[in-house]
Amino acid sequence: MATQNKKIVLIDDHTIVRNGLQELILKLGPYTISQQFASGEDFLEALPDSNSVDLIILDYNMPRLNGGEVLQQLMQQHWQVPVLFLTLNEDENTIIQLFRLGARGYLQKNCSADDLKAALASIFKSGYYHNEFLTLSLRHNQVLTKKTESEKILEQLTERERLFLKLVCHEKEYTYEQIADKMEVQHRTVDGYRENIFSKFGIKSKTGLVLFVLKYKLIEVL
Repeated sequence: MATQNKKIVLIDDHTIVRNGLQELILKLGPYTISQQFASGEDFLEALPDSNSVDLIILDYNMPRLNGGEVLQQLMQQHWQVPVLFLTLNEDENTIIQLFRLGARGYLQKNCSADDLKAALASIFKSGYYHNEFLTLSLRHNQVLTKKTESEKILEQLTERERLFLKLVCHEKEYTYEQIADKMEVQHRTVDGYRENIFSKFGIKSKTGLVLFVLKYKLIEVL
């Protein structure tokens, strides 16, 4: 039986970007561009049946409603379709906030075709895409089963590292300096917790750290 193409919706306010993405994506795998929209408002007004969409590729930097605001409205309507962001924004706090809202991945608009191909494959296979997180997943998938992923990770964390992770992922978005105050330790001690966790799990940034916790649902057991 032939594999059914994954149906992708493109939302970007630049026609040339949408057309270029469509041409590229059709060459990368069993994908179909089912619809294109020039704005978040147009998409939300049309709002196709979620059962007819497998992935949304959403531009973050759009006039009127930006991509984050579009995602918020989708989450309020309990949409389960994964969203991959395209963005020129490299601000780490913005990227973390998008993941907290429910994004499944992001790519810079100047990414390569190989990056886009990897992102599509990763989201359809594991539900998420992040450059360093993809490497992490590949490293751990062979030794962690679905049932014991969280347990195996927690076994490698000290009590203080667990508290550090909990504060990093707090909705108040504490800085490392504020975390040090909360934990009543020196800033360099917090740096040590961070570097230990980075080393244990191959993480390289605060964004990757937050996504790691969200992906494995660690916030529920920390």
